[in-house]
Amino acid sequence: MLRIILIFLQFFYFSFGKVNLFITKSEMNRTLGIVAEMHYLENGMVNSYSTKFPYRVGTNVSHLIFSWNTSETKRPVKYAINAVADKFDVLPVVNLPPQGVIPRETENFAVEYRCVGSRSDKVIVTLYFNISWPSENRTTAFTLKQEKLCASRDGRRILDVSDDPGSFSVSEEEEFQLLTADNLIYFGIGIVVLVLFLLMIVLCSCLRIRSKKNRKSASVDAILEETGSNKRSTPLTKEVSLFDSPTRPFIEPVTSTPNPSKFLPSKLPIFTSNIPSKAPPIIFERAQNHLDINNALIELSADRNLFQVIPGCELEGTFGEVKWAIWRQNRLGICGDIDDEEDGASEDIAVVCKTLKSTADKAHFQQFIKDALVFHNVPAHPNLAQVVGAATYGNFSNPDTITDFPLITYRHQGFGNLKKFLIQCKTSSDGSSNNKSSHGASHTLRTHELLSMAIQMLKAVQHLHKYGIIHKDVATRNCLVSEIAPKLSNDRLYVQLCDSALSKDLFPNDYHCLGDNDNRPIKWLPPETIKSKVHNSASDVWSFGVTMWELFTCAQQPYFEIEPEEVQSELEQGVRLGQPYNCPDELYGAMYCCWNKEALKRPTTGQLMKLLEDFSAELKKYI
Repeated sequence: MLRIILIFLQFFYFSFGKVNLFITKSEMNRTLGIVAEMHYLENGMVNSYSTKFPYRVGTNVSHLIFSWNTSETKRPVKYAINAVADKFDVLPVVNLPPQGVIPRETENFAVEYRCVGSRSDKVIVTLYFNISWPSENRTTAFTLKQEKLCASRDGRRILDVSDDPGSFSVSEEEEFQLLTADNLIYFGIGIVVLVLFLLMIVLCSCLRIRSKKNRKSASVDAILEETGSNKRSTPLTKEVSLFDSPTRPFIEPVTSTPNPSKFLPSKLPIFTSNIPSKAPPIIFERAQNHLDINNALIELSADRNLFQVIPGCELEGTFGEVKWAIWRQNRLGICGDIDDEEDGASEDIAVVCKTLKSTADKAHFQQFIKDALVFHNVPAHPNLAQVVGAATYGNFSNPDTITDFPLITYRHQGFGNLKKFLIQCKTSSDGSSNNKSSHGASHTLRTHELLSMAIQMLKAVQHLHKYGIIHKDVATRNCLVSEIAPKLSNDRLYVQLCDSALSKDLFPNDYHCLGDNDNRPIKWLPPETIKSKVHNSASDVWSFGVTMWELFTCAQQPYFEIEPEEVQSELEQGVRLGQPYNCPDELYGAMYCCWNKEALKRPTTGQLMKLLEDFSAELKKYI
């Protein structure tokens, strides 16, 4: 009876006065390059794990934005805050009163870090919080630490306006001169000339576009005549305006398994020998030297103490999980203070980590490492995500010292898993989610961006085939996506193809066992591979076609109404995935050719690349 009373009192105690203090995903992406939330106070309870590590504030970051709220309805929850730096080189400024009341709705406040010294340095700023609940007569005190980096600056003093008594009168005269009648007349004439110039540019552009449309129409007719098709596909201009609608960028296809005779594309691309390609029609996996797992782990070995793992999981399965982390290192690979000679040498690397839970066993670990290191000996490629570190508290040279499952890390600064990103984009565009802080809440994907992602993935597949590597599991779940600066690329979204380590555990609905105790991505495989379990470049091309379909349906499940045991027979009878509503005919024709029943009649990666890049070039003319 006493225990029941204690449980009730504990429940009553924590059911009131819930306070949350956190850093949003967008703010962490701005400051650290990681799309994950950092929770310090959750429902009134201090997160001892997240408050344990100092938050790194780089030299290019001047302030950090915190968010907080409370669900207390009886009496206001009060706070007291103070910021102290351990050195005089940084002046922390909190844009909140030292004491006040925590808002009920989520609000933001900023802490500025003003570097006032002339040398590069690393300064620890401590925020002291004191939260009090008058209705419960209790107080919670905790501290948050930030590690502010200051770059070296020129020691010469910059003259401020307030330093020169006559500077105000001089600037006042200059401002008066700028507002004289003559200057206003000249300014007006310049505006008129600029407007006329812009109108001429617009008129010339319209005439040029009309001329291109006429040439495009003639070229399409020529292609149709060459292929022997009398039915012309939807004009490209109409596809762009229809499928790039910002209000409804994604609509579910009518069915994923239509009658093949009814929904057969009216125009399929013809892949002939006139497309230059030295690669054979089908590439089989080359006999590679056996990968020494231990040597590979030794090469990738990293100190686990240098990794600050962000609380929470990006993806979680029964035995594995994916987490975000910051890998702190300098050019020597060790942590250290920053001085004048080492200014700029320190580097924080944003990484995404795959690891196993304590529920996993030795068999899970061996399969996990084998899958994760499958690209270890492949030369680097910008669209291929490869393992950059294996972090453990022990030493792989001495296996007896390894007591934990290592963090298998990939350099990544972005949104994380592509399939999860697509689902969130679809949820946001459908209006079924009001969470504006989700990964894809502000991303409306357009046709040219989806095509760009497909081309980037195909480049990675083509690179693997060049070195005799068959991926065997090409899918959006095995890709990473990030947003890169325009100065680095013309594409807004950057995609990397990753290995399939932990995918069977993280995405169990995508893998099925056909009675042989071997979970495989049945709905991404061609019928001959389902039957024989033999993978080659033609089976990767089939999977790539399904992956393109995933992109244009925002990660909808392929063949969701067909049982896994029936997939092979249905494919052999000619059933194929239907055309997504927002997919142009030309791109669906490319997908459809990837699903040719005869492997030799499927296009090679080189032929597909030429087709997609040509269509992308045409598409960009109308954007």
